[in-house]
Amino acid sequence: YNEYKSYLSMSSSRLLVLGASGQTGQCLVEQALNRGHHVTALVRDPTKIQVTHDNLEVAICNIFDPNDISPYVEKADVIMSTLGFSLFTRPVVGYFNITKILSEKMREHGKRRLLLMHSMGTDPEVRERAPFVTRMFLKYVIGAVLDNMWEAEQYLKDQEHLDYTVVAPGRLVDKPVSDCEIAFSDNENYMGTGPVISRADVARYMLDCIGNEETYRKARAINPKE
Repeated sequence: YNEYKSYLSMSSSRLLVLGASGQTGQCLVEQALNRGHHVTALVRDPTKIQVTHDNLEVAICNIFDPNDISPYVEKADVIMSTLGFSLFTRPVVGYFNITKILSEKMREHGKRRLLLMHSMGTDPEVRERAPFVTRMFLKYVIGAVLDNMWEAEQYLKDQEHLDYTVVAPGRLVDKPVSDCEIAFSDNENYMGTGPVISRADVARYMLDCIGNEETYRKARAINPKE
């Protein structure tokens, strides 16, 4: 296990990326390749992946079929997900379901490092302390999504075979990657409605977390530091 953790601290790892064709996922894939990682991107439509690289494999996969995703988990060092699921398809179950599938397959193949992108405000108690307008938005507009993320986060706490990190940004925008310092909170998964964060900086932060043991087994809210 210690050898495995040391390996993750090296510059090159084999990354499995779910949600790779999404806006944040494409940032993650491109930055990972620039850092020297080998990336397998699981997608439904490979034409949505714009980047080409010798260290990139793009594969069509039904991620909710355990048998389909299993061989990709087996050959990865790190599994990363920037998946997002629609508000308009109810019930919202994708976050929990994919977390459970990944956990089971990672246990089967002896893999430990898992990084997921969720959102601030998943904790129902924390949502209740948000300002009124924000609270109504979190509760009635995106509440079903946040509830399913929260269910996945509670499930992860019992998965002792995983070194997981849940990265929880606030409002996302499309801007280039920066070198801004990222503020974080491990105790409250809501940091206010202040600075927005770029998808590219969320990807940068997730990659920075790969070998950082201080982020293991935590759900971490992040925002640009003011």
